[in-house]
Amino acid sequence: MRNRGCAVRLRALPLMGGAAMTLTLFAPPDASAVKFGKRTLKPHMRGKDVRVLQRSLTRLKLPTAVDGAYGKLTWKNVRRLERRRAWRRDGIVQRKQAKRIKRLIAEHRARKLARRRAAAGNYVFPVADPHNFGGASARFGAPRSGHRHQGQDIFAPCGTPIDAATAGVVKVRAYQAKGAGYYLVIGGADGTDTVYMHMKKASWAPVGTPTYPGQQIGRVGATGSASGCHLHFEHWTAPGWYSGGYPYDPLPELLAWDSYS
Repeated sequence: MRNRGCAVRLRALPLMGGAAMTLTLFAPPDASAVKFGKRTLKPHMRGKDVRVLQRSLTRLKLPTAVDGAYGKLTWKNVRRLERRRAWRRDGIVQRKQAKRIKRLIAEHRARKLARRRAAAGNYVFPVADPHNFGGASARFGAPRSGHRHQGQDIFAPCGTPIDAATAGVVKVRAYQAKGAGYYLVIGGADGTDTVYMHMKKASWAPVGTPTYPGQQIGRVGATGSASGCHLHFEHWTAPGWYSGGYPYDPLPELLAWDSYS
């Protein structure tokens, strides 16, 4: 079998008679970079492909910590998926089963996209799966140093896409080191504003850019004054953000949008 590891060339070594020989050794392939579906996955294994499996399980309504380690919870959720789909129940993800999981994820994405398109012109949930709303300190009105929390935090892994919740036009794209980090304010046609804070980096969309529901505008981060990766989301009444409007609790809207998008 051909070794697909990395070649390591050593210096020339002297041999009898004055000749020299150069040795080439092969390092084993880096398992942490193996793509999902390229090897059989089982308990105690680690790698990028395990993280993909864990994210896939979460998207399929089997919440699993994405840590790259095939532990007890990952094994249990693989077994639950196998039982749900009437597959062989052994907790081991072979290549054939990995293809089936990829197909399920593709179908899930297609259904979600269809729901988003059906909701176009209204609102969609701004963060892709997986996500959660945190505890009491993440809620609207929670106490902060010198003020009250003006939005709802949505926790998700750093780098998770952030989508525009509504159609509108970008009003502000800025950075605040001791507060919002990289943030964006989008003005809606009804005069209300939606605000997206702690983005991983500056949004690609400059001021004046039109947006539509479900359009990616950034990625989840922890810039500014943030504890952990999350999107701080605000919704302001007309006439908008710090221009005569006021923020209100967006959680009921977010829960509704999350249910269909």
